[in-house]
Amino acid sequence: MSYFKNVCLLKSSQKFDIPQAVILSDLTEICYLAGMVNNDVDSITIPVNTYASNPLHDFEKYLRTHTADMIGISSMTGAYTNALEYAKIAKKHNLFVVLGGYHPTALPGEVLKSPYVDAVIRGEGEFTFKELVNEGPSEGVLGLSFKDNGNAIHNPDRDVIANLDVVPHPLREIRPRRFGNKSNDYLLDTIFTSRGCRIKCSFCSNDMVNKNWRHRSPENVIEELKIIHTTEKRKILKIWDANVLTDVNRMERIVDLMFESSLTNFKIWTESRTTDIIRAERIMQKLHDIGFRHVSLGIESPNLETLKSIRKGTTPKTCEKAIEILNDYKIKIQGYFIIGHLNETVEDIKKYPEYARMLGLKQVAFMVMTPYPGTHIYNEYKKEEAINSYKWDLYNNFGTVVEPNKIDLKTLKKMLVYCYAKFFGVDVSSRHHTILDTVHETIFRLIFVAVIEKNDDRNSYSDLKNYLLEYLRTLVGINTNDVNFKNSWLLKRLGKKIIFRFFHSGGNSVDFKFTTNGSLTNLSITNGTKATGYRCITIDLDDILSFEEHSATKRILAITTKYKIAKVNKIKKSVRYLSLFLDRNFQALIYHITAFIIKTAIRSAFLNLRRY
Repeated sequence: MSYFKNVCLLKSSQKFDIPQAVILSDLTEICYLAGMVNNDVDSITIPVNTYASNPLHDFEKYLRTHTADMIGISSMTGAYTNALEYAKIAKKHNLFVVLGGYHPTALPGEVLKSPYVDAVIRGEGEFTFKELVNEGPSEGVLGLSFKDNGNAIHNPDRDVIANLDVVPHPLREIRPRRFGNKSNDYLLDTIFTSRGCRIKCSFCSNDMVNKNWRHRSPENVIEELKIIHTTEKRKILKIWDANVLTDVNRMERIVDLMFESSLTNFKIWTESRTTDIIRAERIMQKLHDIGFRHVSLGIESPNLETLKSIRKGTTPKTCEKAIEILNDYKIKIQGYFIIGHLNETVEDIKKYPEYARMLGLKQVAFMVMTPYPGTHIYNEYKKEEAINSYKWDLYNNFGTVVEPNKIDLKTLKKMLVYCYAKFFGVDVSSRHHTILDTVHETIFRLIFVAVIEKNDDRNSYSDLKNYLLEYLRTLVGINTNDVNFKNSWLLKRLGKKIIFRFFHSGGNSVDFKFTTNGSLTNLSITNGTKATGYRCITIDLDDILSFEEHSATKRILAITTKYKIAKVNKIKKSVRYLSLFLDRNFQALIYHITAFIIKTAIRSAFLNLRRY
């Protein structure tokens, strides 16, 4: 008989979430834990969907009506505060609370100081978790830290699992209903074919938990893929190894077995090193044919000296070659960049978006160096007194918690805004571009800036407005000549000259000036000034911030993900639309969009859309 009999598992979400369906956790990591103890306990559950509108309330409600004596919570650093909220509720119901994951592994002593935490599993958790469930907290369980009469006991480390094939497949059957899917039916799923990494980048926390690179056999991987594969819908499969192409021959064997087993209905997304892409060029056609459609590359910096200082093991030349290869095989690329390195200046950072554009990238993620506890970078930045906050909610790759090379907090925040504005600019390359789409895209980017910065409570409301203005001012100087915007009807109705003015305060504003010349239109972005002959529609930055506040990221995420899943599941359009219109999140979003439009229309009407 096991020591704990009714076990719950949760993966804590971060306080800061970006509303993008593909980044949602599909809980594979904690499903591994469930697979380890499924035959040892009376029940094993993932009790709530942590992306629900009020998951803490849902968790408390669950514990009032279900038997449980233990909960395991997995937590990254940015999710640690949320993890403690779940732990607090669990302790109210007398559950034994154990935390695991990267943050508890790095700071087990600090985590155990919480009155809501009884134990910490350090490093790879499967076998430590199994022994804890069966034997209870004791000094014989390697990799466990726990409280004993108020004292913190830290047992010796457990070696990493040498043969990953001995780990049972993740027990996905217990996953909660989320956005219309549950258990093995999740539209987005993840598989780990290996663990660890041969490269020891100084900013990466992977080495702290997973250590050296180890892999599953191709046959073992195929067994798991058969469980989640379906011909009914094309799932998005994240092969989320740190380095899936470390052994090219092994990856080729997996792909060959996928073809032999007709596991061909995946749309595959992975992350990779640029040097691995180059080594794997000979199998790139096979990868494309099996469903590889998206690769995220850790480019990090255009500066060779920076790449050396963070032990990246790549160069700008390898980045350029890898992108060329992926483009040749029509595999989409997202580039990851990190600003805020100790050896870089503001002028160095300004080269980032320019370099990303030079590479021909369509999608990028600019992030701020985050010194996660347990990494080499953490110790390095701490020694240089370059860390300005230990508020863990901000440790999410976008929060600004460092001040490197004497670049102050607000300047580094502005540089992050600058990078996004300079890279994305105003896209008129699409054959579908319209005047309203151009304005809508700009508003969307401003909301993204607001989402990033609202997570930092050191920002005042005035700061938030200033960061939005900083984004817009970075666009000043853009001039697109003779573009065939599709909704020229807007100009015909309002006149051949129209301004969309993004208003800050005190006369500070940025103008998007559209001017018709025959069948073509010119857009110029300038600082707000009087312009004779133009009609003006004013969009107040206060209204954008108000919209962002009331249209929470989780609400947008819920709507977009639910609709996308319904579409992939081939639900009829009429049913999808009806479901959408009946969704309270959608109704609330429509309400706030309508309020935003009405405010803008009334303000512009008050100004009489006058020529001046």
